[in-house]
Amino acid sequence: ESTIKSMVPTLKDYVARTGKAPLVVDVLSVKEHARQIMLKDLPEECDILCTHPMFGPDSGRNGWHNLNFVYEKTRVDKVVFDPDAARSNDTFVDNRGTVHSIHEDSEAHVESMDRIERFLSIWEEEGCRMVPMSCKAHDEYAANSQFITHLMGRILGAQGLSMTPIDTKGFESVLQLVDSTTADSFELFYGLYKYNTNSMATIEQLKAAMDNVVENLKKLELQDQEKERRKLELDSAKSQESNILLN
Repeated sequence: ESTIKSMVPTLKDYVARTGKAPLVVDVLSVKEHARQIMLKDLPEECDILCTHPMFGPDSGRNGWHNLNFVYEKTRVDKVVFDPDAARSNDTFVDNRGTVHSIHEDSEAHVESMDRIERFLSIWEEEGCRMVPMSCKAHDEYAANSQFITHLMGRILGAQGLSMTPIDTKGFESVLQLVDSTTADSFELFYGLYKYNTNSMATIEQLKAAMDNVVENLKKLELQDQEKERRKLELDSAKSQESNILLN
């Protein structure tokens, strides 16, 4: 948020001096919050493209082929598009319900769209799987994929897990998860939590799921104890009966 706001004076000055409207692209991990801040604070002349490359230096070190690149065309030529509106590939519906063609006669509109498409083509040509998606939908999905991955890595890391002489492949994967998630700063993890409104629901669901698993384990343990108690009672009764018959 502070980074976006720090750009505002420079962008306003640029627009005033040149009369040109720059394209602003964000690559933040949480989208809806960034979208709201940019629409609120950036000069309306700025086109906005919200994106999230769903990979980093480690996962993308051998190339970007088939790695997901999520994007939302948020504002083009001062028009804020409604990402949830049904539309064809050649049209957009703005937040007033007006249908716009990407081939509108407005020279500024055409220029803005062309600039966005040229930027997106950089990623597409590198082999990325291009995923058009609203910022809202992205955050909903990310809470139960990216955030929960980091959450589990942090929880397991807090347990102090380390290699053993008898590690299974599954446990090696767990250690890799811990290493990859804790390599990022805690501030980044906190940002995933703070700015995604879906994160707390994910935490609560995880708590409930863990409680459910533990409860099932306890139930099975009680059932085993009850079986053992009944077996001991039966064995004791049989032993007493045998003694009576012998006497």
